[in-house]
Order: sequence, then C-alpha cells, then structure tokens
Amino acid sequence: MLRKILLVFIVMIMACIIALTITLLDAQTVETEKAAEGIAEISKKPSIVALASAMKSFRTSLSDELLADASFPLGHKESYSWTNTPAGRNDDRGGIGFDALSVNQLTRFYEVLDVFLSDAGYTKVSLITKETETPLRDINPGFWTSNRYYIALFGNPETDGSWGFQLDGHHLALNFLVHGDAVFIVPAFIGTRPATVNGTEVLGNERGNAFALLNSLDEEQSGKAIQTGRRGLQVGPGRSTDPFLNHDYSEFVGVGLKASEMNATQRESLRNLIKTYVYNLETEFADIWMADIDAGFEDTYFVWRGGTVPNDPIYYRVFNPAVWIEFNHEGGLDHIHTITRAPNGNDYGIFALNRVPKTLRKHYASADHHDVIDGLFD
Repeated sequence: MLRKILLVFIVMIMACIIALTITLLDAQTVETEKAAEGIAEISKKPSIVALASAMKSFRTSLSDELLADASFPLGHKESYSWTNTPAGRNDDRGGIGFDALSVNQLTRFYEVLDVFLSDAGYTKVSLITKETETPLRDINPGFWTSNRYYIALFGNPETDGSWGFQLDGHHLALNFLVHGDAVFIVPAFIGTRPATVNGTEVLGNERGNAFALLNSLDEEQSGKAIQTGRRGLQVGPGRSTDPFLNHDYSEFVGVGLKASEMNATQRESLRNLIKTYVYNLETEFADIWMADIDAGFEDTYFVWRGGTVPNDPIYYRVFNPAVWIEFNHEGGLDHIHTITRAPNGNDYGIFALNRVPKTLRKHYASADHHDVIDGLFD
C-alpha cells in the first residue's frame, strides 16, 4: 500500500514538473516571438508606467465590444489611414468615435492625452477637439457634426512594452507609440479653423516664433530662406494604406537657409521654433527628441514662402535629420495646417509597414486612386 502511495506521489511530482516546464517553454516561445517582431519588454520607467496606467484605465472603462472595435495589432494599415479632412456623417474612420463614448470614458481618454502631452500640447488638442467645431457648425450645421474624432488602439500595454494609439479627426491626427522606454508622437498633424478660439490663438507661437526668426535675418540670409513657389504642405496627411510611408527627404537637402549660416542668436530662435512643435510632447520625452535634433542641428534648413509682414498668409518649413516641420495658411489667416514628422524613420516607429522612401506628394501625383491632391490638404 505504501509503495502505491509513493508511486502515485512520484507520478504527481513528475507531472507537475512537466507542466511547469511546458509553461516556461511556452512563455519563452512567446517572448522570443515578440522579440522577433520587434516588440519591447514592458518598461519599468516611472514615466512610462504612468502612460501605461492611464491607457489601461481607459481600456478598462470600455465595453468588450468597444475595446474590440478600437483594437488593432501593431503595424496594422489602420495606423496610416488618417486624414485632416472632416469625417462625414456616415464616414467610417476606423476605431471608435468620440460620439460612442460616455462622459466617463471620454474623460479617461483625455487623461491619457494629458500624460502624453505637455501643458501647451494638451491645450491645443483640447481647443481643437472641443471648441473649434462650434463656429464651423454655425457656418454649415447640415455638414459639420460634433465629436467627429476617432481613437484606434495598437498593441496592448497589459502584455507588451510596445503599444500606441491614434487620435484622428478634423484638423487633428496624432500617432503615439510607446516602445520600451521610448515615446514617439509622429506623424502629428495639428490644424485649426478659426485661428483664435475663445480669445486664444491656437497656433500663435508657431506663427510668432517663425516671424521672430525671419525678422532677425539679414538680406543675404533672407535671400536664401525666402523661396518662390506655391504655398502648401509638401509632406502632408496620410489617408493611405499603401506602403510608401517613410518619405525620401533628399530633394530638400540644401534648399533654404542652413543653421550653420546663422549667428548664435538666430540659431537659438530656430531652436525655439522647433521646440514649439517638439514640446507638444511631455517634457521628459521631448527632451530626448530634442537631443537627437541638436545632434544634427547644423544641418537644419529653414524655408519661407508667402508674405513677410504679420497680416500675410505664410508657409514655412524646418528640415532637420530628426524632425520635419511645416506650417501653412490655407487661403487666409484664419485657417492653418501644421505637420510634424521624423525623417530619421521614426514615423510610426519601428512598426511601419514598409520603409521604402517616396515623397507623399509624388505618390499622390502618380497614383490613380488619388485624383484630387488638394482635397487631402483641406
């Protein structure tokens, strides 16, 4: 009898060891597969933990159905299918719309934005999503509707260290990615109409800091910076699921006034202009991005088109190895588009579908399925 009990005990122990071994091997296999896909380990950095906690809180507030509708794997084509144009009444932009969320759920989402964005960045996003639509509804109530913004979630902060989300709607498209200890916010499209909301000029610093730099240039420098040609974004909105997502910026090298041709005061003005965009991101992460920009700062180019006095519509761009910035008045002072991208390949992070370089404008000009270029830059 004792021998039987001992035999059963030995068999149970062996079964437990085998089960534990299989579990450990499965876990190791999963981690190996994640590593092969480029998915990072979960960060223990306090600031990243805070980002993940805010996102987990938002995810928890959603019903199973809403969470399923919002969720996509990393690198999914939904990442690239964004546009600054307004969503129509029956337009499916992917993900879940603001109008599908309760007050509590929407509050949780704004808490996510709050931890990702600086105070300045959050103010801009809040004004655009909450305030700028009201005047437009007054102009054309049959077309403009409220809460036409959409949220798409990529990856899962509960299980992985690589995850992100997209906020997509009229005059706003932000693409966030957390990858280990790194945080990205590109591409980022921020626009506004009207330019001033409730007494606040939404993109006032973006315009004012550019004029400060322009007005500091001497005649020779102005001759290099000020270019002729049509105003308009050269590397604009996505609204595409094709693979040509990381653009070839080589045609812009050497065009404009180079930072190395500026004096110390002017270089600082240029740096302040860049920071206006980079520091839409929370300061800790913006500092890291700015360090990359500073590393190639002497190779930064500044280009200006349009008028040169405060009441003129203008266009400018800043091209640095780690940041691409454009600002354009769309037909008047009251309608502004800006875009920020990463020429060094950080657009959408390492999860971009394809890294084949091609400028967006060239693609639109050559592709049959984009018959009207200007419609994408509304």
